[in-house]
Amino acid sequence: MEEISGSRHFMSEFSPQVYIVEDEPSIGAAYARLLRSAKMRASTFHSVEEFMVAACSDENACVISDICMGGLSGLELPGMLAFAGRRLPVIIVTAHDTPETREAARQAGVVEFFQKPVDEQDLLNAVQKALRKA
Repeated sequence: MEEISGSRHFMSEFSPQVYIVEDEPSIGAAYARLLRSAKMRASTFHSVEEFMVAACSDENACVISDICMGGLSGLELPGMLAFAGRRLPVIIVTAHDTPETREAARQAGVVEFFQKPVDEQDLLNAVQKALRKA
């Protein structure tokens, strides 16, 4: 896990927490900068497996995940979280946008689904929606 702190004095334990599951470091860092600019805390993980074994709070939090990474797919994440009794809403952002992928994401229960590159304001809006569901 890579903690992205930035301007810590503006953020507190009460700031929303967004977990980013993305195997491309530059994309994960870009999402973290965007979230930090919106006064949210961001932690990045390079795989679903890395995220699932980390000690992460479900309070005031959500996940942004890619689909295609080495190992488990981001589409498996909502089911794994539910099976573990966790209540973390998941937003999917992927370069692999097909009708089948969108349907699989819908069935998995993701909050929002975006094709890369994603509009920054749309992503922030989706995070706010996910946090309301949390």
